[in-house]
Amino acid sequence: MVLLLIISLTLSLVLLLGAAAMERAAILGRINGANGLTILVALVVSAAASLVVAVLAGWIGGWSALLAVLAGSALYHWGMAKLLLGGLQAIASRIAAADRAKSPSR
Repeated sequence: MVLLLIISLTLSLVLLLGAAAMERAAILGRINGANGLTILVALVVSAAASLVVAVLAGWIGGWSALLAVLAGSALYHWGMAKLLLGGLQAIASRIAAADRAKSPSR
């Protein structure tokens, strides 16, 4: 069961970091568009996949394993959302401040 959890956590991390990299590139490229849709979809897909992993863990290890994986998954996704969105917001604020500094005053 540990191998299942390691694989699912690794895949989730790759998915979330890939989405964050795409969002970061869009911010740095000053591309207006979905504004966070990529990271939102990645979080939803990762959370949905973790439900499947929780069911498999429950099947293998019983109810206690199912509840432990669900609780861990909720904390993991909450933490990743706070961490990734906070970083992206900092980058967006820095880019906006640089743009305001370059524009002529009225």
